[in-house]
Amino acid sequence: MKEDFITGKLPETVTIDGKEYPIRYDFRIGMQFERIQHSGTDDRDRVIRLLQIYYPAIPANVTEAINQMLWFYRCGEPEEEDEEAKKKRQRYQRRNSRDPAFSFAQDAPYIYAAFKEQYGIDLTGADLHWWKFMALFESLNEETKMSRIMYYRKANTSGLPKERRAFLNEMKKLYQITDLSATGKKMTLEARNRKWMEYVRTRQMEAGMVK
Repeated sequence: MKEDFITGKLPETVTIDGKEYPIRYDFRIGMQFERIQHSGTDDRDRVIRLLQIYYPAIPANVTEAINQMLWFYRCGEPEEEDEEAKKKRQRYQRRNSRDPAFSFAQDAPYIYAAFKEQYGIDLTGADLHWWKFMALFESLNEETKMSRIMYYRKANTSGLPKERRAFLNEMKKLYQITDLSATGKKMTLEARNRKWMEYVRTRQMEAGMVK
């Protein structure tokens, strides 16, 4: 996230072709991204749906609107993660693992309970910017059940005592993520972003989606 996260104003607009466009910044919109991405509709329908929920008025330059939407969803992080971002993500994801640590859709009750427990925030009525929500989510302490569930999903059982390994494997099975993408494969946030950018690059070559 940007260095002026605290001292600056969190973005409520994006700049496209030199013009400011309002973007819906409520955390609930960001959480819908995953659900739409995992829907069974084709890429074009998913892109249109995402543009509709993010923009009160969809910009004419649709390609750049998609780029800016993904930038906003990534909380201002560059498309390619730098070393600092990778280190921050390692709390929930081993370097060589492709399995996700969480699903906003499946884990909603645990996320709600964690925010209520740690921050005293009732997400059902909260007014939270997406970037603020993600900063709090990524800072959940190890005492919350949501953090423990993410640990179970990502824990490496290699070399552990038999009883500990059996326990972790049982927890992995109990809390396994069942939300699948349209291709039937689990996708990390990084993989989803990469898939979207590949789609954007394809659309740039098609006159129907480009200004």
